Amino acid sequence: MDSIFKKIGLIGLVVVVIGVLFVGCQCFNTVDRGSYHIKQAAVSGQMSAIMTPGVYARNFGDIQVWPKADTFYFTKDNDEGDKKDQSITVRFADGSTAHISGTVRITMPTNETEAVSLVTTSGYKSFDDLQHNLILKVVRNALMLTANTMTARESYAEKRSDYVFLAWEQIQEGIFETEEITKEILDPTTSEKSIKTFKVIKKDKDGKSIHQHNPLKGTGILVSNFEIKDIVYSKEVEQQIAEQQRATMNVVTAKAKVLEAEQEKLKLEAEGRSAVAKVQFETEAVKIKAVVEAQQRLDVAKLDQAAASLKKQKDILEGEGEAAKKRLIMQADGALERKLAAWVEVNKQYAEAIKTQKWVPDIQMGGSTNTNAAQSMIDLLMVKTAKDLDLELKAHKEK
Repeated sequence: MDSIFKKIGLIGLVVVVIGVLFVGCQCFNTVDRGSYHIKQAAVSGQMSAIMTPGVYARNFGDIQVWPKADTFYFTKDNDEGDKKDQSITVRFADGSTAHISGTVRITMPTNETEAVSLVTTSGYKSFDDLQHNLILKVVRNALMLTANTMTARESYAEKRSDYVFLAWEQIQEGIFETEEITKEILDPTTSEKSIKTFKVIKKDKDGKSIHQHNPLKGTGILVSNFEIKDIVYSKEVEQQIAEQQRATMNVVTAKAKVLEAEQEKLKLEAEGRSAVAKVQFETEAVKIKAVVEAQQRLDVAKLDQAAASLKKQKDILEGEGEAAKKRLIMQADGALERKLAAWVEVNKQYAEAIKTQKWVPDIQMGGSTNTNAAQSMIDLLMVKTAKDLDLELKAHKEK
């Protein structure tokens, strides 16, 4: 009997402990770091948000746990998101399709009013519900509308960065107001022309893009770190893009070869002009040199002629001066100095002649005079010389 009571007591104790634990769990709860709780009161049903980490009184209310921030995946990678293909399918203006993978960071509201409003006003039952019915739609609409503004090839090549920029702007601000236009496009592979419809973004008077209502506005949700990781085109589109790239490369190569040939032509023409210019320059240099040398010779001849003319004038002047000098001397002294010199020279010749000639016999016979015939001859010649030279040997007497 005692053992029965002991068993009943032990069971009762376990029930009490379980009840206390259950009541405790229903009365208190803990907000972990990086999350917040949405609480619905047990009796009144009033909604509230506990934003601060720590323990709070639950009081048997219904609790939803929401992350303060998380990453939204729209990717086909099995190691991200829900381990399944979550890529978004888009259709480009040329009718081709592609699957786009990427991520965007979501930051949830930071105040209680906005956090509660997501549940009460917007009606999102959980964070997964919010991702599927809000974030996914916003991202998908932005990606799809952006794809309508260009061809698949443009998104692959020259407008790849434009695609990312336009999609990101629409995720933040709301999708664009657009209008449709048609234009003719040329297929670089087949060289066929076709008419395609494109969506064009409307602009306001200031040239800014016009946006429709942004579903994220007023929710307190912020988006950041938008990334497009991959765009997977259909096999037909990939083949077309590859062919277009080959065609484009062929065109580029052909243009490059044409340009290279043109450059080679210009180079040869330049070299030819340079060679001709060199020959012309050398010929002209020879001509110039010849002209310069001829001019130099002409200048030298002119200088020589001028020098000769000056020398002639000098000689004439010197001759005229010398003649005038002699004339003046002659007029002054009757050329006395010359006459004296001539007279002396004549006497020298007479004296020399006397020495070598015998003018009288060595022996004289008879006669009473001592006259020397030689002396007499000399005296006569001196008189004759003086008369010939018009030389006055007597000193002039002053009157």
